Amino acid sequence: MPHATADRLRPVYFHTGLQSFVEASGGIFIAGFLVSRGMSYPAALASFAVILLSRFALRGAVLPLAKAAGLRSVVLTGIAIRTISFLILPHVDGIGPLLAVFLLVSGFGSVLYWTGYHAFVSSLCDSSQGGRQVSIQQATAAIVGVVAPIVGGLLLARAGAAIGFGVIAGIQALAAVPLLTAPNPSVPARATLDHKAMHFARTLYLNEGFHAGCSVVLWNLALFASLGEHFDSFGGAIAVAGLAAAAGSVLVGKLIDGGRPQHSLALAYGAAALALVLKGAAYGSPWLAVGATALGALVTPMAATAMLTPLYGMARRSPCVLRFNMATEGGWDLGCSAACLLAAGVLQAGGTFRLPILAGLAAVLTMALMLSRWYGRSQTVQA
Repeated sequence: MPHATADRLRPVYFHTGLQSFVEASGGIFIAGFLVSRGMSYPAALASFAVILLSRFALRGAVLPLAKAAGLRSVVLTGIAIRTISFLILPHVDGIGPLLAVFLLVSGFGSVLYWTGYHAFVSSLCDSSQGGRQVSIQQATAAIVGVVAPIVGGLLLARAGAAIGFGVIAGIQALAAVPLLTAPNPSVPARATLDHKAMHFARTLYLNEGFHAGCSVVLWNLALFASLGEHFDSFGGAIAVAGLAAAAGSVLVGKLIDGGRPQHSLALAYGAAALALVLKGAAYGSPWLAVGATALGALVTPMAATAMLTPLYGMARRSPCVLRFNMATEGGWDLGCSAACLLAAGVLQAGGTFRLPILAGLAAVLTMALMLSRWYGRSQTVQA
């Protein structure tokens, strides 16, 4: 059985590597690119929030496609639409119709991809090795994250936006290839979900979205500003930080599968809180900013592994993994968009990134407490 699961997940791991390259060479530069086209920092953050809110609004479109064609088809369709969004982006020149088109296309492609992806992976993972399997995906993303930001930064700085995002669009399309041989899980016509589990997962996603908004989206834009708005310097800083990330996710995955999830939570979310404090203190200082980014890169896969392992487990145990993810992942969109809009308001009022970044500490504490109770109950049931 474990061997069969590994065979099913092998295409997913290859896909994860390519998709992570897209996110780390193109996705992280979107807000900075909008700033480089003359938009203010509050406007760039508000634009990113619009993408997230459009995902929330469009999520209902996922189910009809999945019922008709399967989960893999949802993921592949999302990849195709995201490819188009990267081809549109270089032509965006400030606030106007093309920006609106980009935000809508990006949001639709993103909601199809990520909702389909999490349901797709949940249906393929094995419960007994969930921590290890999630950690392999996170470690793959971390390893790719060492090279991809340098490539993306150099492409945008030296070759220009049209070539840079054109190359990224090509890699995005290529990310579909490994999944062509993967299973295509079906979606039941009807299913009744556990409302208690949905509430827990939705709340967890909401807090993780807010944390990600503060620690990743806001911080990346703050780092871009600290490094003089140079794409190559920004990409280099993210790449250096990526060296710290791969080991963290593997360690946490082993702790979870080895029966020590509470250790993983203390390590992951203690480090997450420390990273936010350092980012709040380091804003405006390039060298401190790079160091804080390195710690943040170590934390991201660790926290994601600790969080996604129970979420994937709950999705697998639900009558329909897709409906479960559709009902809960919207919390992430709302949380992350709230962080972006909070920061946009603070910056517009004359403040800095520091306070919005530190606001993420509340979400870290909430997630640590929720997951500690969840893992505690799980161990009691198993005993």
